[in-house]
Amino acid sequence: TLKDVVAGDFCVSLRTRLIAHILDKDGKEKSKQSVLNEVVVDRGPSAILVELDVAVDGSPLTKVFADGIIVSTPTGSTAYGLAAGGSMVHPGVSAMCFTPVCPHSLSFRPLVLPDSVVLTVRVPEDARAAPWAAFDGKNHAELKRGETLVIRCAQYPIASVCRTSENMDWFRAMKDALLWNVRGHQRSSLL
Repeated sequence: TLKDVVAGDFCVSLRTRLIAHILDKDGKEKSKQSVLNEVVVDRGPSAILVELDVAVDGSPLTKVFADGIIVSTPTGSTAYGLAAGGSMVHPGVSAMCFTPVCPHSLSFRPLVLPDSVVLTVRVPEDARAAPWAAFDGKNHAELKRGETLVIRCAQYPIASVCRTSENMDWFRAMKDALLWNVRGHQRSSLL
């Protein structure tokens, strides 16, 4: 409760944030966003698969052909990333999650990357369509051919007040909100 916080009887969870920069063809910054949950690059209004060149710390990682990609924090890993088949990552883990959305290849699987990486997502000059980026579901921006989205973990996390403890709150949410590993006959005992 608020009384507990005022009395100093609380614990804090430090949540990773992402910083995303959109760079034009010449490498000049067009915009900068800070997110708590995820950065999504998708088809926008187009029906054509997204085509992206992805690099980690300047080294090519993969060429994406998919409906999109989700780059999330551990906090955001239990939202859209989870629905797209990504891992649930505890908020105490310093990481960046990389999840494809309906990839053209079955071997394109989600990754959990260390928080030290810089992920670069570039739209090829010859891409069939321009993808769109969304930042925590807001501030949609078209990524033009030749533009780059640079994503890294923020230097400073955001503090979140816990009800009991970071672990207990997270595992309770997994069980209560997501019904994690709950079978049909177990539901009545939880409700």
